[in-house]
Order: sequence, then C-alpha cells, then structure tokens
Amino acid sequence: MRVLSAVLSVLFALVTGARAAEPYPSHAIRLIVPFPPAGIADLSARLVAEGLRGRLGQPVVIENKPGANGVIGLREMLKAAPDGYTLMAGTVGSTVIGYAIDKNAPFDPARDMVPIAGTAEYATAMVVNNKLPVNSMQEFVAYAKARPGKLSFGSTGVGALDFLAAELLMKEAGIEMVHVPYKGGPAALNDLLAGSIDVIVEVFPVVMEQIRAGAIKGLAVSSAYRQPSLPDVPTFAQAGLPGVTLTGWVGIYGPPGLPQDVRQTLGAAIVEVVRQDDLKDKFRAIGFEPTGLGVADFSALHASEINRWVSFLTETGLRK
Repeated sequence: MRVLSAVLSVLFALVTGARAAEPYPSHAIRLIVPFPPAGIADLSARLVAEGLRGRLGQPVVIENKPGANGVIGLREMLKAAPDGYTLMAGTVGSTVIGYAIDKNAPFDPARDMVPIAGTAEYATAMVVNNKLPVNSMQEFVAYAKARPGKLSFGSTGVGALDFLAAELLMKEAGIEMVHVPYKGGPAALNDLLAGSIDVIVEVFPVVMEQIRAGAIKGLAVSSAYRQPSLPDVPTFAQAGLPGVTLTGWVGIYGPPGLPQDVRQTLGAAIVEVVRQDDLKDKFRAIGFEPTGLGVADFSALHASEINRWVSFLTETGLRK
C-alpha cells in the first residue's frame, strides 16, 4: 500500500506540475458582457472575441449577464478565479460613471478591476421617435420647453453614459423630461421605435442603422466632430449645446489578482487584434472608432476617468 500511495503521489505531482506548466491560454476563455446582446459592450466584445480566437488559438465565449447597469456581470467576474480565463467587457458607464455618480456603489473601480486593454471609443446620438413633430435640435428644445415634464427619455440606468448625456442635455437646454430606465440600449430603442418613449441619447453604434433607415430621427451627436457614417447629423455644439460634448469607451478587464504575465499576454493580443485593418473596418462600420490601448495606456485612461467623473459629478451636484 505504501508503494502504491507513493506512486500515486508522484503521478499526482507530475499531472499538477504539467498543468501548472501549461502555457496560457490552454483552454477556452469566458468573456462576460454585463449587458444584453446587441448593446455597446456586446457589439465590441464580439469583434474582439472573433479576433482573439485566431490570435490565441482558443475559443473566447461570450456570456451576457445583464442587470443593475453592469453590476451583476461585474460581480460575476469578480468572484471568478484570477487566472485569465474569466474576463469582462466594460464601458465607461458601467465601470466608472456608475461608481462616480453613486457614493454607495457596490464596487470600487480602482480596487476591484484590473484594466487589460482598451478597444474602442464612441459617441452618443440624440434621437427621437418619428411621431414627434420636430426635425432639428432647435425645434426639439422649443417643443420640450413648451411641455415641461411631458416628454420621456430612456436610458440603460442612472450612471450610464446615455443617462448622463441626457442629464447634460436637459441642463444645457433648460428642459425637463421623465426618465425611463432599461436593462440595455436595444430595449430602450425598441420602445422608442414603438412610440412608447420620446427620446433616447443612445450610444451611436446602437442607433446608427435605424437613423440611416429613417426609422427614427437623429438630431445631434455628442462627439466633437460629425460622424462620417452620418454626416448630415450635426454635433450638439453645432446645434448650440456645447456642454453635451462627450465620448465613451470600451475595454477588457480582469479580476483582482490577475497575474501580470497573463495580463500582459492578453493586453498585447487584444491590441494586435484591434489594430488589424480588417477589424478596424468592422468597428468603424458599426459606429466605433478603434483605439487598441495596451495595459499601461488603458490603465492610465481608467484611472484618469475615475478622477475626472468623480470631480465633474461632484461639482455639478449629480453625485449622490
């Protein structure tokens, strides 16, 4: 028995040692998207996953975990083993603004998330349903001022970029609208198309095709420049509302304790994938501008955005 036990111990050591020595990654990677399919995080995550499969030689499986403005998916990522096999696609709204706007947020982005790579940036677009008798931002502001509190706007929740953009719009234009929260941008868009709500200030990739098709009216975009895919839609600044100029971003995160070598491997792979010409074209075709920020640059952006939004929301009185 002693001999058998010794043999089994040796075999176990050999097997576990072999596993420990396996190069990363040796099996499928789970990429959590904390929002429903077809939203901003989902669209960008699927493009990255597609490229990483070829780059890393392992499947990258998307798992949508929507709810609580990204917090449910974030918690799923945080409880995972920090081995590089569970990652999360985060937006500025879900990883930074949600924390910055709520002093009691159930997470701390500086402590609970490990930035790996930035993938793309995007603007928001202010759109209205076709039943609304306005065709420009100036007409909309006049219409809304004559009906304070009568119009409704949808967003993916307090703290999301679309919510903040709508709040900035109301403040800058001096109008009042009723907030209707949704679990994701596509759900808000569906209700806008159905006429159940009047307005959304949604991320550009989610509404771009519907504006092109004439299903909704695009009145302004929040970027500093007109979007090349919809050059007839002015910026907020061009429409007389310069305070609504802002852009968002998306990136890939890991849980606390992620080994630095794994982090660097993933960051380099994601940057290489995003900077490929074919993937750049795919990002731009759906309204994103690819960035491809590595570990150092994305970590710096993540930290600076925490400081920026906490300061801004405190100064404006939106931090609760």
